[in-house]
Amino acid sequence: MKRIAVLLLCVILICFSGTPAAAESGSTASIRDLVITEEKKPFSFRNGIAWAMNPQQVALIENIPMKQSSSSEWSVLISESPVQVSRFSADLVYMFKQDALRMITYEFTKDCSTLNFQYLTGALCSLYGDNKAASPASIKGWMDLVYQNYYHPDLIQQASEWTAEDGTRIFLYYFRQDAYAILYVCPQSGGNGSGYDTNGL
Repeated sequence: MKRIAVLLLCVILICFSGTPAAAESGSTASIRDLVITEEKKPFSFRNGIAWAMNPQQVALIENIPMKQSSSSEWSVLISESPVQVSRFSADLVYMFKQDALRMITYEFTKDCSTLNFQYLTGALCSLYGDNKAASPASIKGWMDLVYQNYYHPDLIQQASEWTAEDGTRIFLYYFRQDAYAILYVCPQSGGNGSGYDTNGL
């Protein structure tokens, strides 16, 4: 009986051993880890659509008329009529690689005034922080993966980029003089949009 009592006392001492500073430090680290985990929420698009969903899942959630097409390892869902985006309307395009959602675009082709472009810039800044200049070649490279030569690099103007907490990249840019787009790129897409395999370089 005494042995059990001594053993219990030892266990209690071990559990409560250590300096207060160490205990406080451990507690702080746990709280910091929890906060970081909570901050890095996965990117969620309209209606709760998330990266890696397949075309059937996206079409079911959207519940709007969409056309589907495919080329090589990519498939595409395009809204048959414009959808509401902020104050504006745009064509919505979902791009899937091997049945997993990897890129999304909104294409604005009506009432594409400078003021509306600036409004969208401000709206994206309010969500994702300050923007930085984006490379037209990088944007063209991403789109070339799905639609070869869809964009002419000289026409990609005023390109800006943001990065969401989970690594999703968001680009806003003119792709014609009278039209602009927002492109979302999944962090798991890899590469830099150039079409080159840069893994390990």
